[in-house]
Amino acid sequence: MPHDITTPAGRPVADTGPVGVDFAVRWYRSWIDGWNSHDPEQVRDIVTQDFWLDSPTTRHTGWDVRGQQCAVDYVRYVLGAYPDLVWEVTAPPMFATEDARVSFSWRGTGHFSGTLTPPGIPGTGRPFAFAGLETFDFRDGRACYLNATYDLLGLMKQIGVYRSPTGRGAAS
Repeated sequence: MPHDITTPAGRPVADTGPVGVDFAVRWYRSWIDGWNSHDPEQVRDIVTQDFWLDSPTTRHTGWDVRGQQCAVDYVRYVLGAYPDLVWEVTAPPMFATEDARVSFSWRGTGHFSGTLTPPGIPGTGRPFAFAGLETFDFRDGRACYLNATYDLLGLMKQIGVYRSPTGRGAAS
C-alpha cells in the first residue's frame, strides 16, 4: 500500500477488517515499552511514515504530530517534562469489529521534574497520576493514527501549572 494515504479529513487510511488480539496486545506492549524505557526512538518502527497523533496536548498547543520523526519528538517532549513517567495498561483492549482499530486504557504516573519545552515551563516537582484511552488505527502492521483522550486540565492542576483565572497561584 502506498505511503501518505489519507482520508478527506487528512486522517491516514487504515486497513480494512479487524485487528487480531495477539497482534494488538504485542503491538501495544511495544508502544508502552518505548515510553517506559525512555527511549523515544523505539516508537519509530511501530508507526507508519504518515502516522498522526491527535491528543488533548496536540489540540491545545496546535502541534501537528505527523510522521515517524514527529512521533519520536513528541515522546521526547513528554519525557523531557516528566522524566520518571511510567505507563501501565489498566484494562483489556477493546476491538472494532469492522475496522483495524483498537483502544487501550492506561494510567500514567510520575513527577513534573523536567521542563515543558516549549514553552519553557520549569518543573514543579509535583507528582501526578492520570488515566486515559488511546485508540489506534493500523495499516500494514503499524499504527497510522492515534486519538488519545485524557484530562489535560486535571493533569496541569496536579503538577501546579494551571493557574486560576484570577492568576492567584496554582489550582489544587
